[in-house]
Amino acid sequence: MSSTSADPNGSLPAPSGRPSLELLAAAATATLLFSAFLVLPLVGPMALPFAAVPVVRLAHRRGAGIALPAAFLATAAVGLLAWASGGAREVTDASLLAAAILVLPALFAAGVRKGLDPSRAYVGLCVAGFIAVAVALLVRAPGADAVVGREIDQNVDDLLRASSQPPRGPLDPETAARLRATLEAVRGFSKRYWVGLIGACWTFGAAVAFFTGAWSGRPAPSAEATRFEALRIPAPAAALFVASGACWVLGGSSLARIAGNLLWPLAALYFVGGLSIICHFARRWFRSKFLRISLYALAIYVVPINVGVALLGLFDWYGDFRRRGREISES
Repeated sequence: MSSTSADPNGSLPAPSGRPSLELLAAAATATLLFSAFLVLPLVGPMALPFAAVPVVRLAHRRGAGIALPAAFLATAAVGLLAWASGGAREVTDASLLAAAILVLPALFAAGVRKGLDPSRAYVGLCVAGFIAVAVALLVRAPGADAVVGREIDQNVDDLLRASSQPPRGPLDPETAARLRATLEAVRGFSKRYWVGLIGACWTFGAAVAFFTGAWSGRPAPSAEATRFEALRIPAPAAALFVASGACWVLGGSSLARIAGNLLWPLAALYFVGGLSIICHFARRWFRSKFLRISLYALAIYVVPINVGVALLGLFDWYGDFRRRGREISES
């Protein structure tokens, strides 16, 4: 086991080794993962949350003094890659996105090393990232609503054309009509709430980056509070969720759109919170990894169950299900 030494910039001991090598390795790995987003249209975006894992890991192990330079170095490398394949606008857009995805998680992870509560750090990362990405989109692209609307229209039209001539022959009229109605509903929903959907994606991606980075950075952040199963959503968020839902249902058109764009990131946040509760009990009750993975898959992909998972996270502020589970098991 490697020895540790006191870290003058943080409250946790720093591991022994060469920080400069860890910095370069984290920057190179983050750049490589982010570059998948630039060159792979379909599967590339799935690598974005994992691009922040190396710098988050470094933040937990070494603190902000090493992690932030690694994040900025990776951001500069992404800008160079974008410059090699596009113009000045592509460089700016890629650099801003990389800065948000790499720097913000490293900054909040470094806050945990300083003593910030991990749950509050994750929620703060969700809020800061959602605001940063939304503002960047709206400021960088005047008329972003129309631009995004055209992109959504094009994607839905492509799906409609593809569904009209599937590989195994044309669909029967009833199935084709249901599919068209579903895609048209998706079109309208996405065009109306695209900001909120981006916020929901950021919330899910931030959970992957933040907690995977904390897990991979051990033994430095060895406190149980950094585990995903310990995530707790602050109670005031429940009031905001209820108010957003009420305005979405009862408000006028403009107010309902604003409330809906706030509601979906909050729903994603409570889904992540509910999933952390399930992970907590699954680790205690199921020794088989196969059973745990199957349970997580059901919770994520099966529609009635994932709604229940979000409700579980929403009511945890009142029910404190982890504590109740301990009381039941100890009685």
